[in-house]
Amino acid sequence: MNLKESMELGGQHLLGWLNAERDYLPTGSWCITHDLGRWWDAMLRLEDATGFVIPGHMEGAMLRNLHWLTDNPDGLLFVPSGLDWINPFFELHSLREGILTFNALVRYRNSRWAREASHRYLETMRRCLRSDGEWDLLKFDYARYFPRLAAGHLTDADLAHINKLTTHGRSIEALVGFYESTGDALALELADRLAHYHLVHSTNPDGTLAQAVTDAENHGDRQSYLYMLCGLLRFGLLTHQAEYIDVVVRTYQSAIPSLVNQCGWVAHDLGKNRFQDESGNPLANTESTGAAIRLALWLALYTDHAETYDDVERLVRARIFPSQTTAADVQSNPGVDIPPQQVGGWGGNRYPHAGKGYNPSGTAEIVHTLSAVYRHISARDEAGLTVYMHFDYADANVEITTNRTKEATLTVSPRVHDNVRIRVPGWAPRETLQIAIDGHPISPRMIGSFACIPKELLRVGSQIVLRYVLPTRRTTETMPMGDTYRFAWRGDEVTGVYPNQWPLPFYPTLEVANDA
Repeated sequence: MNLKESMELGGQHLLGWLNAERDYLPTGSWCITHDLGRWWDAMLRLEDATGFVIPGHMEGAMLRNLHWLTDNPDGLLFVPSGLDWINPFFELHSLREGILTFNALVRYRNSRWAREASHRYLETMRRCLRSDGEWDLLKFDYARYFPRLAAGHLTDADLAHINKLTTHGRSIEALVGFYESTGDALALELADRLAHYHLVHSTNPDGTLAQAVTDAENHGDRQSYLYMLCGLLRFGLLTHQAEYIDVVVRTYQSAIPSLVNQCGWVAHDLGKNRFQDESGNPLANTESTGAAIRLALWLALYTDHAETYDDVERLVRARIFPSQTTAADVQSNPGVDIPPQQVGGWGGNRYPHAGKGYNPSGTAEIVHTLSAVYRHISARDEAGLTVYMHFDYADANVEITTNRTKEATLTVSPRVHDNVRIRVPGWAPRETLQIAIDGHPISPRMIGSFACIPKELLRVGSQIVLRYVLPTRRTTETMPMGDTYRFAWRGDEVTGVYPNQWPLPFYPTLEVANDA
């Protein structure tokens, strides 16, 4: 499985979720509005990254559905009342998804309607957001369909769906992206208000986890928290405010290792433990891992922390690839009922490292993240061509291929005559590093983590081959319920785990007798 194949398999999965009997709405999962927003964001990013083809009749139907679900006085993604096939509920968790949708339609389809509809969407957010960061629920027109909100009779589900972190905290990154696409000043105004609120209330200056987000009664989730950190970082970069950037860097270094395991296991919940897997541990979901990957990617790209590229590659290889359901899973699990719709998907997992799940929300979030990774594997600027990550890739500037056995082989063929820099993973043993150009060994200058090759040594079509040994190691991780898993690694990939659950395990079973 390479990165592009995984992304496009996820795209096929998202097409398969659309229900032709409901005019291609993504029915059958948590919430059609949430999933519709995620679908638009993921599919247009995927199309832009790889050229993936979205069938015209499906895109047309989804555009009709978007018009329908935002055709309300608030202009937000809300399920209309009075339908006989779905019960609407009041949730603001999907505010981010609506912004992402309109951003995608403006950026990739140059949609005038989306630009106008999104401004109305933002005006509703501003109208209903109090100065103290709380929502004034009764200012939403949609609230009139839910008498319990007016009476203050909020259920546990209500609290989860109007939590500040899981509603407007997770929206900051989307607002920044929308402002960059449109220049809409209202998006920047809202991003400013929300970023300031969460800088004060959802982070600590020293990078430790804020008590407000870890409180046992907080109805939070880890992906929203990670989205919030992505938003603070992107806002700080956009507005040149170092305090936002610095707190995210410190939080990544101090707090994130306690939320994101080395193998990529990330629980859904943060605060109140609402969902458990079949082993009794907090339920893990891959979209949280995806959010961690995106945070690591932004830190690597936009701050002086190139070492977090290692985290991006490790989380993709150790968790994202293994937890996606593929045709090989169907073939190797003949006694397991795997519906065709599951192939290509990601979601919550029945066990910490097995029981692959799938849903449109999780799959779309992973496709979103992998599209961002794919678009930043390499780049060319006035200084030359830079290869940041070791994944297969090709564009007008370069072709990159990878091969991994007991050693890693990265072949870079520049399609332009320019200086080339290739990042070497921080964990790769430097004594095993070998680089050759068209079969001739060289000793390039290393600047930081990059091997730098001047263009005088290259021609268009040269083959730069970089090799290094993939070291093996063993690690252990103890879960919240106290169960301990042993992992075998080769480089940044997991090659075995013990104990191993069934069905649909992520990894081969590690033979403990050989785990010295």
